[in-house]
Amino acid sequence: MLTLNQEKKRLEPTETLCQFCETVHSEDMEDNCFIPLYREKDRTNIVVYRSVKYSKIPVGIPRCKECKAIHEQATTKGALIAWGASIVFVIIVFMISLPLGYFSIFAGIMIGAFGSRGLYRKFVRDKLIYNEREGAEHNPAIRELLLNGWTLNQPLA
Repeated sequence: MLTLNQEKKRLEPTETLCQFCETVHSEDMEDNCFIPLYREKDRTNIVVYRSVKYSKIPVGIPRCKECKAIHEQATTKGALIAWGASIVFVIIVFMISLPLGYFSIFAGIMIGAFGSRGLYRKFVRDKLIYNEREGAEHNPAIRELLLNGWTLNQPLA
């Protein structure tokens, strides 16, 4: 079950069992994970103009302090490793060949962006808990909202 918090404009969980490890209970509302859900209101598709209007609301998923710490550490560690590797990659390519170095900047950005996301998932999986997206997909309240037209992906024009 979810309750609407008018002040913070979000849906907060009434359930306290952590959806990520499924063993410990959440003690503080701020430890919970809030995932934005989207619902398309209006879409305009004209030959030269496209637009989409949508509603967005953060929905809480119960999460214990331990899982919150694991998620935060995995995010930080994954980003440091991936972006560090991308910087080293760009420097090495620049040292080898200046013309290839400019291409390596784009490749380095891709390594950093996709690498940090992939490492985050790996580090969380290694701790035997769900990542934030998987936790949302396994949450009964969010599944109910998804069946009623909400989505985890932001609508694009």
